[in-house]
Amino acid sequence: MSYWQLVSLFGESAFLLPSAVFLYLWLSWRGASASAHHWLLAFVPAALLVLASKLAFLGWGIGSEMLDFTGFSGHAMMAASILPVMFFLAVPGRWRRWAWAAAAAGVCLAGLVGISRLALHAHSVSEVVGGLAVGLCVSLPFILRRATPHGPLAMVLATMALAMALAMPVAGAVGISHALIQQLAMFLSGRDRPFQRGEWAWLKHTYPGAGVPAQRPITPA
Repeated sequence: MSYWQLVSLFGESAFLLPSAVFLYLWLSWRGASASAHHWLLAFVPAALLVLASKLAFLGWGIGSEMLDFTGFSGHAMMAASILPVMFFLAVPGRWRRWAWAAAAAGVCLAGLVGISRLALHAHSVSEVVGGLAVGLCVSLPFILRRATPHGPLAMVLATMALAMALAMPVAGAVGISHALIQQLAMFLSGRDRPFQRGEWAWLKHTYPGAGVPAQRPITPA
């Protein structure tokens, strides 16, 4: 496994989605219902936006050739939305400056995840920047809440569990989310295969004269 592949694991949905669920359950258990609802109402729409953007391209070819955009980077979004929050809550609330430093470290790690997706040629710049922006729109407003309880022990244990999962990935877990999204896109669109990056020229041939052909829905063959 290369360095960038290892870094990319910190944005893997198979590992971070359980962390998102853990955050909601832990906040609810601590009696911070307002914070729990804030997290739910911020994270779920962001995750659905990323999913919708991927389905739109994989199933119907809806994207942007000019920006080389085929859907928000899920790795970048997941890392930017969850890692800063977990790092921030892992520091006792009375150590405010250290908590902010930890959140900044989480943002930097999310940035590295985004760079890893570029290095691995998994996403374009627009997809990574978009994914990071969507994720930070989830994490930063949540961190700014003053009533959110901190849980150093719980967050450290959750981080350790995440680190162990990354060190010993379950066979088939890595990349399973993308495979499932591809299957869902084919099911919804009725196609026998998903659209692939680089098919812009084919779309132009199908729709001659279209300015940005990938932005037009494609009727399943």
